[in-house]
Amino acid sequence: MHTTRPARNVRALPIGAVAALAAVALGAGPVAAPASAATESSAATTTTAATAAAATSASVDGCRLPAAVDGLGSGFPLDEQALPATGTLKAAMLFVDFEDHPAPAGSLGEAEANLAPGVEYLEQVSGGRLDVTTTASDGWVRMPEPSTAYPFERGLTYEDHVRYIGDAVAAADATYDFSDVDVVWVSATREAPNITYSPTTNFLDVTADGNHLTHAVTFGYDQWRWGGLVLAHETGHTLGLPDLYLFEAPPEDPGNWHAAAGGWDLMGLISGQGPEFLGWHRWQLGWLDDDQVVCADPGRTTTARLNPVARSADAPSWQDAMVVYPLSETRVVVVENRRPVGYDEGIAAGGALVYTVDTSVRSGHGPVRVVDSTPGSADGLDDAPFAPGTSWTEPTTGAVLSFHAGPGDTSRVTIKP
Repeated sequence: MHTTRPARNVRALPIGAVAALAAVALGAGPVAAPASAATESSAATTTTAATAAAATSASVDGCRLPAAVDGLGSGFPLDEQALPATGTLKAAMLFVDFEDHPAPAGSLGEAEANLAPGVEYLEQVSGGRLDVTTTASDGWVRMPEPSTAYPFERGLTYEDHVRYIGDAVAAADATYDFSDVDVVWVSATREAPNITYSPTTNFLDVTADGNHLTHAVTFGYDQWRWGGLVLAHETGHTLGLPDLYLFEAPPEDPGNWHAAAGGWDLMGLISGQGPEFLGWHRWQLGWLDDDQVVCADPGRTTTARLNPVARSADAPSWQDAMVVYPLSETRVVVVENRRPVGYDEGIAAGGALVYTVDTSVRSGHGPVRVVDSTPGSADGLDDAPFAPGTSWTEPTTGAVLSFHAGPGDTSRVTIKP
């Protein structure tokens, strides 16, 4: 769900667009790595590494696309309004109820437990580069108005959202110290289904305890479908990341709000099979080092051996996590290795995930588009990764990308202009 801004309406993922209405479901069990991956010799490994080093000397600056839109985007740097994605993020978690929907006695623990996995996700995926410190309200905070006074329909305005957050802050202020808070999280009781969904604003404009609060997230009734990963998704917006689902489904595929990126990133389908952050998003956030990015030279062949992106946070900085091939001043092709590890443990098909990034495309309009290796399959984009022994030709440049198994669960990618 994307952010609220002054004078703009909130837009959110239509309820009917979700594939899973229960808590986040990661799908089937792990997919085994290709048998050939374990057979490549150490000599071949050395040769591959040497080839990669010789053929990928292009500076990563040539692949670090500049931001081309205001607000949430896919370029560098992230929007100036974004919170830092490294260091400590101090969050105030306010659990609120209403006179028309009071929270039942003993329900606070369930509410806390539902969102806690989102904090764990952020810290794990960032490799500890983001430390989330959460201080919760001491019990349920009673809002000054009934739940029906807050119009959480799909047309919720920025002013409506700021009023809701401001009321929560004011109601808690007598017992809560906001003086050192970076972001306010407001979680409504499960008894208030008309607080329907979970918008974010990076333009809060509320002051408490001398602190000008600018970032806030509302967790509405949909948190009980998404589980804790909704917290990580919405926090992604406060850090500057865009929505990868489509605000409008393609005319040729009505109802498919996930036609661009499928479930391959948490900023798309929250309950998708592969909710790891894409390598590109990790790079934007500073969770991926420049040394882990291979910037292909369009003038010569590039070879890279990629480790699973889910392990990039714990890998040495010299182990490659993605290869980037520039197409224009705002577009690149990215290849990363997705395997059934980490938050990708439920993916239907592992392999080389290929996608384009266009920094001139706004949030919710497809800034990231996954290339489907099996177009027309019943699994949609769930089986999009390219298997070893396959290839793909980039249509605008004619560059040929070939995919091969590497040692262990690595993928070897070769790009020939």
